[in-house]
Amino acid sequence: MISKRSRQQEAVLDSMERQLDRIHTALLVRDPGTPLSVDAYEGLRKQVVASATARLQHVAQLAEIDVALRRGASPDDLRNLVDQWLRMSGVERVEDPTLRDVWEPQTASVVEVAVEIPAYVDSITGRVVRQGRLKPKPTDAGAGSERPSAQDIVAATGTEDPDPLERESQTAPSAASEVSDAVDSREDS
Repeated sequence: MISKRSRQQEAVLDSMERQLDRIHTALLVRDPGTPLSVDAYEGLRKQVVASATARLQHVAQLAEIDVALRRGASPDDLRNLVDQWLRMSGVERVEDPTLRDVWEPQTASVVEVAVEIPAYVDSITGRVVRQGRLKPKPTDAGAGSERPSAQDIVAATGTEDPDPLERESQTAPSAASEVSDAVDSREDS
């Protein structure tokens, strides 16, 4: 009896809370001159501006890569360009296999591993931007003459993805010019 009445009261309170939220939202929208409305609109405006800025930065990076490729940039030039973008955006490339929580989960326990694909971590928040992938390290037996089979790699890494480059990666939002300057000077030569 008490639990039934308690559940009914809880349901009524939930309903009242939802209605109060609706009234609050309606008042914010109806009178944009109140301090609470001004704060809400300012927060929304900042998010819209930030998303537009991030898109422009991403588009600028794509254009910069296209210009570099059309001018004959070498893979090292492109690598330097991307390294600069990562540094400017505060993204760190992690290549230490002993660190935890930045690597894709492995189903089998492998004693020795090497980095197949580095992990990327936001140095400001500590959040993993993209998990890396480890692979079993070749043993000294046979002096590396035999490569591990696909089955061994699947068993060790817990993944069947043969081409990690097919995966979509996130780009760091910022602009860089040193490499394009180097490409420009090479073209002028």
